[in-house]
Amino acid sequence: MANPSEESIARVVECLFNHPRHRELLYKALVHCQTERTEHAAEEFLARQPEAAQALQTPYTLLRNLAAAGGVTVIAHDAQGLALDETRCEQLRAEGLDDDALADLVAERRVLTTPAGCAACELLAPEHRTLAAIYKVPERRATFVRLLDFCRTPRKLADINQLLADDPALAPSQRTAGQKLHACYFIDRLEEAGGLVWDGSWVTTDAGKRALASV
Repeated sequence: MANPSEESIARVVECLFNHPRHRELLYKALVHCQTERTEHAAEEFLARQPEAAQALQTPYTLLRNLAAAGGVTVIAHDAQGLALDETRCEQLRAEGLDDDALADLVAERRVLTTPAGCAACELLAPEHRTLAAIYKVPERRATFVRLLDFCRTPRKLADINQLLADDPALAPSQRTAGQKLHACYFIDRLEEAGGLVWDGSWVTTDAGKRALASV
């Protein structure tokens, strides 16, 4: 199989970054569907993720967004498990089947991550994004590490506020135009990177733990 073009990879990456609320769900879909899944199984997987509680789009819509961006293929199959791809559909049309008859043949749809989707997964791995957040501003590095380590055990916002109450990284500085930072700033950065997730409490993700191990 030919390597994906930079343009095709960029379209998938853009899809994830254009949907920040759904970024981790989209990423998880790409990873999960590197093994072919039925559309129903893929939707159920996404619905079980903690990020689904904050989602504004259904698993079905998320998968269709990825398909439109070229991150996954969604291929219909008949009752015998044969793909109703473009080539086969043309053959069936030549045999006299119309679009309604073709639709009646569909028993299930299967989802598979494309080469461009796989490449985007490597670029956007949450472990890498979490490390980038940790190292971006040297004077905040220890605070990010402290927060990730603290949230190995699920924590409420009040717990985190207490943890960081006297942290020097939150003090006003030239970088913050003299404004004091709040604990939510660090939570938001790590959530965006995939290092923290809200699951009734703030919890360090597996990717966040891997990032911690390499700091």
